[in-house]
Parts: sequence; structure tokens; C-alpha cells
Amino acid sequence: MIRDEIEKTALADIDISSPDTGSQKFCPAADFIGFNGHFPDYPILPAMLQILFGVLVSEKILGKKLILKKLDKAKFMVQIKPEETIAVTSKIIQTAPDKPGTGIKARVIITVAEKKAASMTLLLDPA
Repeated sequence: MIRDEIEKTALADIDISSPDTGSQKFCPAADFIGFNGHFPDYPILPAMLQILFGVLVSEKILGKKLILKKLDKAKFMVQIKPEETIAVTSKIIQTAPDKPGTGIKARVIITVAEKKAASMTLLLDPA
């Protein structure tokens, strides 16, 4: 459900610049469900949804559904507000889903107006 709502905020299809890197732009409107209650009279995009944006872009790069196992080295530096265009870039830096315990590792950067808003490393598994 929330994944579909995120997809509706996409401004264009993903730009896959190499087999392991892609970027996509989104612009969540003021009525985007992700802003509901976070926070009344001062809406900002919750960190968990920023993480989900990263998961979704990573899925598009790899062409398969993924499940978040672990969040590592996350920094949220800029509050993302309604109507702001965000660019979500994911680089797959490790993929060995056939080895137990290794999964897929993706480095995600989110920018707003050319400023880094968030960075994180995601440990993912195929769904």
C-alpha cells in the first residue's frame, strides 16, 4: 500500500547509470500519506519512509523485490518537507544472496536541492 503511494510521487522512471547504480526523483505532495501525523502543523518525511524510498530504488536496480534486514550507518541531515523534489540514489556494493548471512548491501544517498539530506547503508534480502 505505502509502496504504491511512494510510486505515485515519482517524477520519472529510474535512471540506471550502471548495472549497480540508479537514481530516481520523487516529489511527495502535501497530501502524501507519509506526512500524516508526522508532525501536525509541521509535516516532514519520516526516516522510515526515507529508508523505504532507498529500498524501492534498490529493487528497481536489481529487478526484484527486497526485504530490509538491517539499517547501518544512517544519517538524516535535512528535514524533507512536502512539495520538495528528492533524488534517491542507490549503489549496490555487495550482493551474495547465495551465501548465508551476506545478503545484499546498498549505499543510499537522498538529496534535496543538491544538498545531502540522508545517507544510509541497507542490508537487504530477496523477498
